[in-house]
Amino acid sequence: MQSNRFQVNNFLVISFLFIIFAGAIYVWVKGDLKYSTIENRELAQMPKMSLKKLASGEYSKEFELYFNDQFPGRLKLIEANATINKDLLGQNVVQDVYVANNGLLLSTVPKQTKESAKVIANRINKFALQASKLGVNTYFSLAPNKSVTFEDQFPSYFPSYGNEASDYLFSYIDPIAHPLDLRITMNKHKNEPNLYPFTDHHWKAKAAFYSYQTIINTIYMNSNEVGKAMNADDFIWKEEGLPFYGSDARKTTRANVTKTDTITVVKSKEKQDLNVCYNAICNRGLYAEEPLKNVSLYTNRYVTYMGGDHPETAIYNDKVKNRKLLIIKDSYANASIQFFVNHYKETRVLDLRYYNKMPIIDYIKKYKIDDVVIMNNVNSIYVTPTLTNFDNPGQGENQ
Repeated sequence: MQSNRFQVNNFLVISFLFIIFAGAIYVWVKGDLKYSTIENRELAQMPKMSLKKLASGEYSKEFELYFNDQFPGRLKLIEANATINKDLLGQNVVQDVYVANNGLLLSTVPKQTKESAKVIANRINKFALQASKLGVNTYFSLAPNKSVTFEDQFPSYFPSYGNEASDYLFSYIDPIAHPLDLRITMNKHKNEPNLYPFTDHHWKAKAAFYSYQTIINTIYMNSNEVGKAMNADDFIWKEEGLPFYGSDARKTTRANVTKTDTITVVKSKEKQDLNVCYNAICNRGLYAEEPLKNVSLYTNRYVTYMGGDHPETAIYNDKVKNRKLLIIKDSYANASIQFFVNHYKETRVLDLRYYNKMPIIDYIKKYKIDDVVIMNNVNSIYVTPTLTNFDNPGQGENQ
């Protein structure tokens, strides 16, 4: 009996060591992964060994992080765990994402305070007043994200507060900032397809287009030089690129995905003559092709628009003879910029999470801006203070 128990114990020990060494050999042969798309983060790499690290125990901690990040089949294990939670435990909330029955993955918008809203609004009001003294109109627009438009789909046990947070903010915005509540626009089209991706927290080009129409027609009422908004029929609309799972799916994994997404590529029927410059590097395009072709299902394909977020962008349109627009934005505006450029000789875009060269009022003076559009979604404008830090931009994190 003892002999049999000894043999069983030996077998378990040998099997365990075999798995560990086989895993180590596999990691060594395949090479280390640099980045986890599903987790949107850099993965730990093989730590450098030193006597000091060994003696302090630091090396063993670093190696543990490295092994956990590079463990063979790690992504499959993450997805398998999510499948168990969904199918066996009936879980429909993963991190901050609610999995709706119609296939939408909805990120909850945290509850905000009136005090926070007032701080943000005061910054916007102050900036708009300063701009008005230069003869420049500011148009503050709040892009309703998917969780705001479909807030009624959240269950009572997992509420989202995007509409409440939006209401707080608009209650403090002065008329000098020309507040534009784009929820009104989006609710008119709420039941149309292709407004929002199923698996990503951004909006699609169609929603961005409707918002552009509202904004540009408001600007037109103050300056008819910009012309009225274009119609959808002025463009060719196509769903392009490989299917993908967006940011919300990266949190929940494919176990909770029932519908994949594609990117809407929009091209003007009339030939455009644009010179697009990202961070002073010109002759670029409004679309990045590589994200459409990346074979990873978890690729962030939303960066197809404008190639993602840049500190500063300048777009010149030789077909338009006058007026200059400044768009101050988060990533939501990226899908809409392609429409605004048809109305201005020069369209400048600043992302205040990254741009830090000068106060924005000085920027307006330097480039002789005529109109300013502020476009952020309700979640980012609360959690990323630098988006409204017009006096000292570039001091925040990417949210």
